[in-house]
Amino acid sequence: MQRKIIIPMLLIISFCTIKVSAGDNEEAVKQAVKNYYDLYFVKMDKSEYRSILTKDYLLLENGEIFDTEEDIAAMPTPDSGYERTDSFDFRLVKIEGDIAYAVYFLKSQITDKANGTRNKEWLESAVLHRSGKSWMMALLHSTRIAKPEE
Repeated sequence: MQRKIIIPMLLIISFCTIKVSAGDNEEAVKQAVKNYYDLYFVKMDKSEYRSILTKDYLLLENGEIFDTEEDIAAMPTPDSGYERTDSFDFRLVKIEGDIAYAVYFLKSQITDKANGTRNKEWLESAVLHRSGKSWMMALLHSTRIAKPEE
């Protein structure tokens, strides 16, 4: 009789453990996306930024394809007066083994010496690969959401 009770209990515990792990991974993917922006636009740390990108990383933005070197060459510098605050609205995070993708809206308030302060929005999708316990950015596709002038 005890066997009949133990097996279903083990299945329930296993299922709950899997669900918790999946949730933790989803949060890790979201955090990896946020970290990508923080390293690029806030810390402006080229070496640390490079360390979170896969070897075949690509950025698709404004109808162009950028590899790692082209992306890093466009990184703002601390002396540019560039400041940015980002807000993320994640709509989907899907994890399949060591590959994940995220779909989200990004709103940014950007200030720099050349253009002053402005607000911008994008619809983005990111593909990440797990390396050990970390998620690395493999592909980012960014589509600017143009708002009509008021």
